[in-house]
Amino acid sequence: MQRKTEERLEREFLALPLHHIDTSIILEKSTTPNGRACTAYLNLINQKYRGKISIPTLGELTLRLIAISDYSKRIDFFEAIYNLIQTKKIGLCGIQDADQISKNIKDKDDRITTTDRLILASAIGDNAQTFVTLDEKLIHNEILESAFGISIMHPKDLL
Repeated sequence: MQRKTEERLEREFLALPLHHIDTSIILEKSTTPNGRACTAYLNLINQKYRGKISIPTLGELTLRLIAISDYSKRIDFFEAIYNLIQTKKIGLCGIQDADQISKNIKDKDDRITTTDRLILASAIGDNAQTFVTLDEKLIHNEILESAFGISIMHPKDLL
């Protein structure tokens, strides 16, 4: 019976809409209006949405971690990220063709930075339904959404 329950829970989890989470969602301070929306959104991961972060997102988080000079603050930051990934069952994603997808994104909208293109390319390559970000150049970018079949949304739109 326990095996069947685990299998059912796994099927239910995999049926949740797949969202790729941008670095900005994780790093935004919870004291700002955007931060409160990010916190509320992250609380819905593993309940209403299935979340993943890409290798480029993980790289940005690692760069932020390395920049923290105070050892105890660095450990606190690492533990917060680790606990978020573990408790919310956030998956990690690396795709083979991110570079080609990134070039296609640049062809559609050259205002998007290289890192943001790689992060969005990972979401597109992983067939995510939604990419969640605070980046105003990306949110509801109709050109990119229609070209790649992905919704690009602010976390407050998903609450």
